[in-house]
Amino acid sequence: MGPGPIFLPDKYSLIVFSEQNRLLGYDLDSPEYSKSRATPIKWGPMAEVVPFRGYRYSADKIHEIGDVVTQPYDKISPEMYREYLERHPQNMVHIIKNRDHQNAGSNLRQWMQNGILKQDDSPSFYPYEQRFEFEGQTLSRMGLIGLVSLKAGSASVKGHERVLDEQLEDRLNLIRSTESNEGLIFMLYSDPSRGVEQLLSEFKQNNTPVTELVDDYQVSHRLWQLSEPGPQQQIMETLNALPFYIADGHHRFRSAQLYFQECQEKGWEAAAEESFDKRMIALFDMEGPGVRVLPTHRGIRNLKDFDFGTFLSRLEPHFELQKVAGLPQLKLELEKAGTRMGLVARKDLTCYGLCLREGMRSDSTFMPTITGPARELDVNVLHEGILSPFLGIGPRELAAETHVDYFRERDLLVTGVEEGQYQLAFLLNPTSLKQVYEISERGETMPQKSTDFYPKLLTGLVLMKMEIHR
Repeated sequence: MGPGPIFLPDKYSLIVFSEQNRLLGYDLDSPEYSKSRATPIKWGPMAEVVPFRGYRYSADKIHEIGDVVTQPYDKISPEMYREYLERHPQNMVHIIKNRDHQNAGSNLRQWMQNGILKQDDSPSFYPYEQRFEFEGQTLSRMGLIGLVSLKAGSASVKGHERVLDEQLEDRLNLIRSTESNEGLIFMLYSDPSRGVEQLLSEFKQNNTPVTELVDDYQVSHRLWQLSEPGPQQQIMETLNALPFYIADGHHRFRSAQLYFQECQEKGWEAAAEESFDKRMIALFDMEGPGVRVLPTHRGIRNLKDFDFGTFLSRLEPHFELQKVAGLPQLKLELEKAGTRMGLVARKDLTCYGLCLREGMRSDSTFMPTITGPARELDVNVLHEGILSPFLGIGPRELAAETHVDYFRERDLLVTGVEEGQYQLAFLLNPTSLKQVYEISERGETMPQKSTDFYPKLLTGLVLMKMEIHR
Protein backbone atom coordinates (compact mmCIF):
# COMPACT_ATOMS: atom_id res chain seq x y z
CA MET A 1 0.00 0.00 0.00
CA GLY A 2 1.33 3.44 -0.88
CA PRO A 3 2.03 6.21 1.59
CA GLY A 4 -1.25 8.01 0.94
CA PRO A 5 -1.75 11.68 0.12
CA ILE A 6 0.57 14.21 1.70
CA PHE A 7 -0.24 17.91 2.02
CA LEU A 8 2.66 20.32 1.81
CA PRO A 9 3.27 23.91 2.82
CA ASP A 10 3.36 26.29 -0.13
CA LYS A 11 7.17 26.37 -0.26
CA TYR A 12 7.29 22.77 -1.54
CA SER A 13 6.28 22.22 -5.14
CA LEU A 14 6.56 18.48 -5.69
CA ILE A 15 4.53 15.92 -3.79
CA VAL A 16 6.33 14.11 -1.01
CA PHE A 17 6.91 10.36 -1.25
CA SER A 18 7.94 7.77 1.30
CA GLU A 19 11.24 5.94 1.07
CA GLN A 20 12.27 3.62 3.91
CA ASN A 21 9.72 5.44 6.04
CA ARG A 22 11.39 8.81 5.38
CA LEU A 23 9.73 11.67 3.59
CA LEU A 24 11.58 13.43 0.79
CA GLY A 25 10.19 16.59 -0.73
CA TYR A 26 11.45 18.51 -3.75
CA ASP A 27 11.58 22.28 -4.03
CA LEU A 28 11.54 22.86 -7.77
CA ASP A 29 12.32 26.55 -7.27
CA SER A 30 15.50 25.82 -5.35
CA PRO A 31 18.65 27.31 -6.95
CA GLU A 32 20.23 23.84 -6.69
CA TYR A 33 17.45 22.26 -8.73
CA SER A 34 18.34 21.17 -12.26
CA LYS A 35 16.57 19.11 -14.89
CA SER A 36 18.65 16.10 -13.95
CA ARG A 37 18.53 16.29 -10.16
CA ALA A 38 16.11 17.70 -7.61
CA THR A 39 17.14 18.81 -4.13
CA PRO A 40 15.79 16.49 -1.43
CA ILE A 41 14.25 18.15 1.62
CA LYS A 42 14.43 15.60 4.42
CA TRP A 43 11.62 15.75 6.93
CA GLY A 44 13.01 12.90 9.01
CA PRO A 45 11.26 9.71 10.13
CA MET A 46 7.50 9.86 10.40
CA ALA A 47 5.70 9.16 13.65
CA GLU A 48 4.60 5.54 13.90
CA VAL A 49 1.29 4.44 15.41
CA VAL A 50 1.11 0.84 16.68
CA PRO A 51 -1.40 -1.43 18.47
CA PHE A 52 -0.95 -2.24 22.15
CA ARG A 53 -2.26 -4.34 25.02
CA GLY A 54 -4.47 -1.87 26.81
CA TYR A 55 -5.88 -2.00 30.31
CA ARG A 56 -9.67 -1.65 30.58
CA TYR A 57 -12.10 -1.65 33.49
CA SER A 58 -13.28 -5.21 34.19
CA ALA A 59 -17.00 -5.68 33.52
CA ASP A 60 -17.05 -8.17 36.42
CA LYS A 61 -15.88 -5.48 38.85
CA ILE A 62 -17.36 -2.31 37.33
CA HIS A 63 -20.99 -2.67 36.28
CA GLU A 64 -21.54 0.89 35.00
CA ILE A 65 -18.59 2.23 32.99
CA GLY A 66 -20.13 5.71 33.19
CA ASP A 67 -19.41 5.73 36.92
CA VAL A 68 -15.64 5.55 36.44
CA VAL A 69 -14.74 7.46 33.24
CA THR A 70 -14.31 11.25 33.14
CA GLN A 71 -13.89 14.22 30.89
CA PRO A 72 -10.24 15.24 30.18
CA TYR A 73 -8.41 16.47 33.28
CA ASP A 74 -8.32 20.11 32.14
CA LYS A 75 -12.09 20.16 31.54
CA ILE A 76 -13.02 18.98 35.03
CA SER A 77 -14.51 21.87 37.01
CA PRO A 78 -14.49 21.87 40.85
CA GLU A 79 -18.14 20.80 40.79
CA MET A 80 -17.44 17.96 38.36
CA TYR A 81 -14.45 16.89 40.46
CA ARG A 82 -16.59 16.52 43.58
CA GLU A 83 -19.27 14.64 41.64
CA TYR A 84 -16.74 12.21 40.14
CA LEU A 85 -15.28 11.53 43.60
CA GLU A 86 -18.74 10.60 44.87
CA ARG A 87 -19.68 8.42 41.89
CA HIS A 88 -17.28 5.58 42.52
CA PRO A 89 -14.14 4.86 44.60
CA GLN A 90 -12.40 3.70 41.41
CA ASN A 91 -13.40 6.70 39.31
CA MET A 92 -10.47 7.82 37.14
CA VAL A 93 -10.50 11.25 38.81
CA HIS A 94 -8.77 9.58 41.78
CA ILE A 95 -5.78 9.20 39.44
CA ILE A 96 -5.73 12.12 37.01
CA LYS A 97 -6.73 14.88 39.48
CA ASN A 98 -5.09 13.48 42.60
CA ARG A 99 -3.01 16.26 44.15
CA ASP A 100 -0.85 13.57 45.77
CA HIS A 101 0.83 12.04 42.74
CA GLN A 102 2.39 9.21 44.75
CA ASN A 103 -1.06 8.27 46.01
CA ALA A 104 -2.33 8.31 42.42
CA GLY A 105 0.37 5.83 41.45
CA SER A 106 -0.36 3.48 44.36
CA ASN A 107 -4.12 3.64 43.62
CA LEU A 108 -3.55 2.64 40.01
CA ARG A 109 -1.22 -0.24 40.87
CA GLN A 110 -3.72 -1.52 43.44
CA TRP A 111 -6.59 -1.41 40.93
CA MET A 112 -4.51 -3.46 38.50
CA GLN A 113 -3.48 -5.98 41.15
CA ASN A 114 -7.10 -6.38 42.27
CA GLY A 115 -8.37 -6.96 38.75
CA ILE A 116 -10.40 -3.76 38.56
CA LEU A 117 -8.29 -2.87 35.54
CA LYS A 118 -7.37 -5.86 33.35
CA GLN A 119 -4.91 -6.00 30.47
CA ASP A 120 -6.07 -7.31 27.10
CA ASP A 121 -4.34 -10.47 25.86
CA SER A 122 -3.60 -9.30 22.30
CA PRO A 123 -2.04 -6.12 20.87
CA SER A 124 -4.99 -4.11 19.63
CA PHE A 125 -6.16 -0.92 18.07
CA TYR A 126 -9.33 0.37 19.71
CA PRO A 127 -11.83 1.84 17.21
CA TYR A 128 -13.66 4.70 18.95
CA GLU A 129 -16.96 6.19 17.79
CA GLN A 130 -18.70 9.30 19.13
CA ARG A 131 -22.25 10.37 18.20
CA PHE A 132 -23.52 13.80 19.22
CA GLU A 133 -25.88 16.66 18.48
CA PHE A 134 -24.38 19.80 16.98
CA GLU A 135 -26.42 22.81 15.82
CA GLY A 136 -29.49 20.70 15.19
CA GLN A 137 -27.65 17.86 13.43
CA THR A 138 -26.77 14.37 14.61
CA LEU A 139 -23.11 13.82 13.78
CA SER A 140 -20.65 11.00 14.34
CA ARG A 141 -16.92 10.46 13.99
CA MET A 142 -14.93 7.25 13.91
CA GLY A 143 -11.30 7.10 15.00
CA LEU A 144 -8.95 4.72 16.73
CA ILE A 145 -6.84 4.54 19.86
CA GLY A 146 -3.23 3.37 19.56
CA LEU A 147 0.30 4.25 20.63
CA VAL A 148 2.52 6.74 18.81
CA SER A 149 6.28 6.31 18.99
CA LEU A 150 8.32 9.07 20.63
CA LYS A 151 11.68 7.69 19.43
CA ALA A 152 11.69 9.54 16.12
CA GLY A 153 9.37 11.51 13.97
CA SER A 154 8.22 14.03 16.55
CA ALA A 155 8.60 16.67 13.86
CA SER A 156 5.74 14.98 12.03
CA VAL A 157 3.51 15.41 15.09
CA LYS A 158 2.48 19.01 14.74
CA GLY A 159 0.97 21.15 17.48
CA HIS A 160 -0.64 24.57 17.42
CA GLU A 161 -0.93 25.66 21.06
CA ARG A 162 1.61 27.31 23.36
CA VAL A 163 2.66 25.08 26.25
CA LEU A 164 2.81 26.47 29.81
CA ASP A 165 5.59 25.21 32.10
CA GLU A 166 3.28 25.13 35.15
CA GLN A 167 0.93 22.60 33.57
CA LEU A 168 3.83 20.57 32.18
CA GLU A 169 5.28 19.90 35.63
CA ASP A 170 1.96 18.63 36.99
CA ARG A 171 1.45 16.15 34.13
CA LEU A 172 5.11 15.08 34.23
CA ASN A 173 4.89 14.30 37.95
CA LEU A 174 1.80 12.18 37.33
CA ILE A 175 3.61 10.13 34.67
CA ARG A 176 6.57 9.62 37.01
CA SER A 177 4.34 8.21 39.74
CA THR A 178 1.91 6.13 37.66
CA GLU A 179 4.14 5.12 34.72
CA SER A 180 1.00 5.01 32.63
CA ASN A 181 -1.21 6.93 30.20
CA GLU A 182 -4.80 7.40 31.34
CA GLY A 183 -6.01 10.26 29.15
CA LEU A 184 -6.11 10.36 25.37
CA ILE A 185 -4.25 12.88 23.25
CA PHE A 186 -6.68 13.92 20.52
CA MET A 187 -4.84 13.92 17.17
CA LEU A 188 -5.97 14.50 13.59
CA TYR A 189 -4.70 13.31 10.23
CA SER A 190 -5.79 14.19 6.70
CA ASP A 191 -6.72 11.39 4.30
CA PRO A 192 -9.15 12.50 1.56
CA SER A 193 -9.55 8.86 0.49
CA ARG A 194 -11.02 8.16 3.97
CA GLY A 195 -9.52 4.66 3.74
CA VAL A 196 -8.87 4.08 7.45
CA GLU A 197 -12.25 5.48 8.45
CA GLN A 198 -13.94 3.16 5.94
CA LEU A 199 -12.03 0.15 7.27
CA LEU A 200 -13.06 1.02 10.83
CA SER A 201 -16.69 1.51 9.82
CA GLU A 202 -16.77 -1.92 8.16
CA PHE A 203 -15.19 -3.46 11.25
CA LYS A 204 -17.84 -1.78 13.39
CA GLN A 205 -20.66 -3.31 11.37
CA ASN A 206 -19.41 -6.85 11.99
CA ASN A 207 -18.27 -6.65 15.61
CA THR A 208 -19.76 -5.90 19.01
CA PRO A 209 -18.45 -2.95 21.06
CA VAL A 210 -16.51 -3.79 24.21
CA THR A 211 -17.69 -0.53 25.82
CA GLU A 212 -20.81 1.61 25.34
CA LEU A 213 -22.09 4.61 27.29
CA VAL A 214 -23.73 8.03 27.05
CA ASP A 215 -21.86 10.73 28.97
CA ASP A 216 -23.08 13.71 31.00
CA TYR A 217 -23.30 15.83 27.84
CA GLN A 218 -25.49 13.25 26.04
CA VAL A 219 -22.61 12.20 23.77
CA SER A 220 -22.64 8.51 22.84
CA HIS A 221 -19.29 6.68 23.09
CA ARG A 222 -18.60 3.19 21.71
CA LEU A 223 -15.29 1.32 21.80
CA TRP A 224 -14.24 -1.84 19.94
CA GLN A 225 -11.13 -4.02 20.11
CA LEU A 226 -9.39 -4.71 16.78
CA SER A 227 -6.72 -7.38 17.24
CA GLU A 228 -6.53 -8.96 13.75
CA PRO A 229 -3.03 -8.49 12.22
CA GLY A 230 -4.30 -7.94 8.65
CA PRO A 231 -6.46 -4.86 9.29
CA GLN A 232 -3.85 -3.57 11.76
CA GLN A 233 -1.21 -3.66 9.02
CA GLN A 234 -3.47 -1.81 6.58
CA ILE A 235 -4.07 0.89 9.18
CA MET A 236 -0.36 1.30 9.94
CA GLU A 237 0.67 1.44 6.27
CA THR A 238 -1.71 4.34 5.70
CA LEU A 239 -1.33 6.31 8.91
CA ASN A 240 2.44 5.95 9.31
CA ALA A 241 3.01 7.88 6.07
CA LEU A 242 0.98 10.88 7.27
CA PRO A 243 1.71 13.76 9.63
CA PHE A 244 -0.42 13.99 12.77
CA TYR A 245 -1.88 17.22 14.18
CA ILE A 246 -2.52 17.66 17.90
CA ALA A 247 -6.07 18.87 18.52
CA ASP A 248 -6.19 18.52 22.33
CA GLY A 249 -3.40 17.42 24.66
CA HIS A 250 -0.36 19.59 23.91
CA HIS A 251 0.80 19.54 27.54
CA ARG A 252 0.33 15.77 27.85
CA PHE A 253 2.29 15.13 24.66
CA ARG A 254 5.14 17.41 25.69
CA SER A 255 5.19 15.78 29.14
CA ALA A 256 5.49 12.37 27.47
CA GLN A 257 8.43 13.63 25.41
CA LEU A 258 10.17 14.97 28.53
CA TYR A 259 9.62 11.70 30.41
CA PHE A 260 11.03 9.77 27.45
CA GLN A 261 14.16 11.94 27.59
CA GLU A 262 14.46 11.39 31.36
CA CYS A 263 14.27 7.61 30.95
CA GLN A 264 16.89 7.65 28.20
CA GLU A 265 19.24 9.71 30.36
CA LYS A 266 18.85 7.15 33.17
CA GLY A 267 19.72 4.33 30.78
CA TRP A 268 16.28 2.70 31.10
CA GLU A 269 14.97 0.51 28.29
CA ALA A 270 11.48 -0.32 27.05
CA ALA A 271 10.55 -3.85 28.19
CA ALA A 272 7.50 -4.14 25.91
CA GLU A 273 5.61 -2.28 23.20
CA GLU A 274 3.85 -0.47 26.05
CA SER A 275 6.56 1.71 27.58
CA PHE A 276 7.95 5.21 28.04
CA ASP A 277 8.94 5.47 24.36
CA LYS A 278 5.28 5.62 23.28
CA ARG A 279 2.22 7.75 24.05
CA MET A 280 -1.43 6.70 23.87
CA ILE A 281 -3.41 8.78 21.36
CA ALA A 282 -6.76 8.85 19.58
CA LEU A 283 -6.60 9.57 15.85
CA PHE A 284 -9.46 11.00 13.79
CA ASP A 285 -9.61 12.01 10.13
CA MET A 286 -10.03 15.78 9.84
CA GLU A 287 -11.74 15.22 6.48
CA GLY A 288 -14.72 13.71 8.31
CA PRO A 289 -17.87 15.69 9.18
CA GLY A 290 -17.66 14.97 12.90
CA VAL A 291 -14.58 17.07 13.73
CA ARG A 292 -15.98 20.32 15.13
CA VAL A 293 -14.35 23.31 16.82
CA LEU A 294 -16.16 25.54 19.30
CA PRO A 295 -15.10 29.05 20.33
CA THR A 296 -13.64 29.72 23.76
CA HIS A 297 -14.77 33.09 25.14
CA ARG A 298 -12.79 35.19 27.64
CA GLY A 299 -13.95 36.79 30.88
CA ILE A 300 -11.68 39.58 32.16
CA ARG A 301 -11.33 40.38 35.86
CA ASN A 302 -9.05 42.08 38.40
CA LEU A 303 -8.27 45.11 36.22
CA LYS A 304 -7.05 47.86 38.55
CA ASP A 305 -8.24 51.43 37.95
CA PHE A 306 -10.05 50.30 34.81
CA ASP A 307 -12.01 52.96 32.91
CA PHE A 308 -14.21 51.68 30.09
CA GLY A 309 -14.29 54.99 28.21
CA THR A 310 -10.50 55.24 28.15
CA PHE A 311 -10.28 51.64 26.98
CA LEU A 312 -12.65 52.32 24.06
CA SER A 313 -10.66 55.38 23.02
CA ARG A 314 -7.51 53.25 22.85
CA LEU A 315 -9.28 50.64 20.73
CA GLU A 316 -10.77 53.06 18.20
CA PRO A 317 -7.62 53.76 16.12
CA HIS A 318 -7.32 50.03 15.45
CA PHE A 319 -10.90 48.72 15.47
CA GLU A 320 -14.26 49.72 14.11
CA LEU A 321 -16.66 49.63 17.06
CA GLN A 322 -20.29 48.82 16.26
CA LYS A 323 -22.50 49.44 19.28
CA VAL A 324 -25.45 47.05 19.29
CA ALA A 325 -28.68 46.81 21.26
CA GLY A 326 -28.10 43.86 23.53
CA LEU A 327 -26.75 40.34 23.38
CA PRO A 328 -29.19 38.89 20.78
CA GLN A 329 -28.11 41.53 18.26
CA LEU A 330 -24.44 40.98 19.15
CA LYS A 331 -24.83 37.27 18.35
CA LEU A 332 -26.08 38.25 14.88
CA GLU A 333 -23.15 40.66 14.43
CA LEU A 334 -20.67 37.88 15.19
CA GLU A 335 -22.05 35.86 12.28
CA LYS A 336 -21.33 38.65 9.79
CA ALA A 337 -18.22 38.46 7.64
CA GLY A 338 -15.40 40.61 8.96
CA THR A 339 -16.59 40.83 12.56
CA ARG A 340 -13.69 39.68 14.70
CA MET A 341 -15.29 39.45 18.13
CA GLY A 342 -17.91 40.78 20.50
CA LEU A 343 -17.30 42.94 23.56
CA VAL A 344 -19.61 43.07 26.57
CA ALA A 345 -18.86 45.53 29.38
CA ARG A 346 -20.08 45.48 32.96
CA LYS A 347 -21.18 49.08 32.59
CA ASP A 348 -24.87 48.72 31.65
CA LEU A 349 -23.99 45.50 29.75
CA THR A 350 -22.90 47.62 26.80
CA CYS A 351 -22.31 45.45 23.70
CA TYR A 352 -20.01 46.14 20.74
CA GLY A 353 -18.98 44.27 17.64
CA LEU A 354 -15.23 44.71 16.97
CA CYS A 355 -13.68 44.60 13.52
CA LEU A 356 -10.10 45.47 12.54
CA ARG A 357 -9.86 48.68 10.55
CA GLU A 358 -8.72 48.44 6.95
CA GLY A 359 -4.96 48.23 6.70
CA MET A 360 -4.36 46.96 10.23
CA ARG A 361 -3.62 43.42 9.06
CA SER A 362 -0.65 44.71 7.07
CA ASP A 363 0.45 47.31 9.66
CA SER A 364 3.74 45.98 11.06
CA THR A 365 3.41 48.16 14.18
CA PHE A 366 0.21 46.31 15.14
CA MET A 367 0.92 42.85 16.60
CA PRO A 368 4.58 43.17 15.51
CA THR A 369 5.53 39.66 16.69
CA ILE A 370 2.74 37.92 14.72
CA THR A 371 3.22 37.16 11.03
CA GLY A 372 1.56 35.27 8.18
CA PRO A 373 -1.72 33.39 8.64
CA ALA A 374 -1.45 33.83 12.42
CA ARG A 375 -2.50 37.49 11.96
CA GLU A 376 -5.90 36.24 10.80
CA LEU A 377 -6.67 34.45 14.07
CA ASP A 378 -9.24 36.10 16.32
CA VAL A 379 -7.44 34.82 19.41
CA ASN A 380 -4.17 36.45 18.32
CA VAL A 381 -5.96 39.72 17.60
CA LEU A 382 -7.46 39.53 21.09
CA HIS A 383 -4.31 38.50 22.97
CA GLU A 384 -1.66 40.44 21.04
CA GLY A 385 -3.79 43.33 19.79
CA ILE A 386 -5.96 44.05 22.85
CA LEU A 387 -5.17 42.19 26.08
CA SER A 388 -1.42 42.77 26.10
CA PRO A 389 -1.10 46.38 24.84
CA PHE A 390 -4.30 47.89 26.26
CA LEU A 391 -5.08 45.87 29.40
CA GLY A 392 -1.61 44.79 30.51
CA ILE A 393 -2.46 41.08 30.31
CA GLY A 394 0.59 39.41 28.81
CA PRO A 395 2.06 35.88 28.94
CA ARG A 396 2.99 36.15 32.62
CA GLU A 397 -0.51 37.19 33.67
CA LEU A 398 -2.10 34.52 31.48
CA ALA A 399 0.12 31.83 33.00
CA ALA A 400 -0.75 33.03 36.51
CA GLU A 401 -4.49 32.82 35.66
CA THR A 402 -5.17 36.02 37.60
CA HIS A 403 -7.08 38.00 34.98
CA VAL A 404 -8.68 35.70 32.39
CA ASP A 405 -11.22 32.89 32.67
CA TYR A 406 -12.31 30.75 29.73
CA PHE A 407 -15.88 29.81 28.77
CA ARG A 408 -17.44 27.51 26.20
CA GLU A 409 -20.96 28.76 27.07
CA ARG A 410 -21.42 32.34 25.91
CA ASP A 411 -24.52 32.98 28.04
CA LEU A 412 -22.80 31.74 31.20
CA LEU A 413 -20.01 34.27 30.70
CA VAL A 414 -22.45 37.13 30.10
CA THR A 415 -24.24 36.16 33.32
CA GLY A 416 -20.89 36.50 35.07
CA VAL A 417 -20.59 40.03 33.69
CA GLU A 418 -24.13 40.85 34.84
CA GLU A 419 -23.37 39.60 38.34
CA GLY A 420 -20.17 41.64 38.56
CA GLN A 421 -17.67 38.76 38.42
CA TYR A 422 -16.12 40.12 35.21
CA GLN A 423 -15.40 43.64 34.02
CA LEU A 424 -15.35 42.64 30.35
CA ALA A 425 -16.29 39.68 28.20
CA PHE A 426 -14.83 38.97 24.77
CA LEU A 427 -16.98 36.71 22.60
CA LEU A 428 -15.14 34.95 19.78
CA ASN A 429 -15.93 33.02 16.64
CA PRO A 430 -14.38 29.52 16.44
CA THR A 431 -10.96 28.92 14.93
CA SER A 432 -11.36 26.96 11.70
CA LEU A 433 -9.74 23.59 10.95
CA LYS A 434 -8.02 25.24 7.99
CA GLN A 435 -6.40 27.77 10.34
CA VAL A 436 -5.30 25.00 12.72
CA TYR A 437 -3.72 23.16 9.78
CA GLU A 438 -1.93 26.25 8.42
CA ILE A 439 -0.54 27.30 11.80
CA SER A 440 0.62 23.75 12.57
CA GLU A 441 2.34 23.37 9.20
CA ARG A 442 4.24 26.63 9.68
CA GLY A 443 5.48 25.49 13.09
CA GLU A 444 3.74 28.42 14.78
CA THR A 445 1.56 28.42 17.87
CA MET A 446 -1.67 30.00 19.05
CA PRO A 447 -2.49 31.29 22.52
CA GLN A 448 -3.76 28.75 25.02
CA LYS A 449 -7.47 27.88 24.64
CA SER A 450 -7.56 28.92 20.99
CA THR A 451 -9.50 25.80 20.03
CA ASP A 452 -12.17 23.73 21.73
CA PHE A 453 -12.60 20.51 19.80
CA TYR A 454 -16.01 19.02 20.49
CA PRO A 455 -16.96 16.57 21.82
CA LYS A 456 -14.17 15.67 24.22
CA LEU A 457 -12.61 12.21 24.45
CA LEU A 458 -13.32 10.33 27.65
CA THR A 459 -10.55 9.38 30.06
CA GLY A 460 -10.58 5.81 31.35
CA LEU A 461 -11.92 3.91 28.35
CA VAL A 462 -8.51 2.27 27.92
CA LEU A 463 -5.12 2.82 29.60
CA MET A 464 -1.50 2.09 28.74
CA LYS A 465 0.79 0.81 31.53
CA MET A 466 4.52 1.10 30.90
CA GLU A 467 6.88 -1.85 31.23
CA ILE A 468 10.44 -0.68 31.89
CA HIS A 469 13.86 -2.35 32.24
CA ARG A 470 15.83 -0.33 34.79
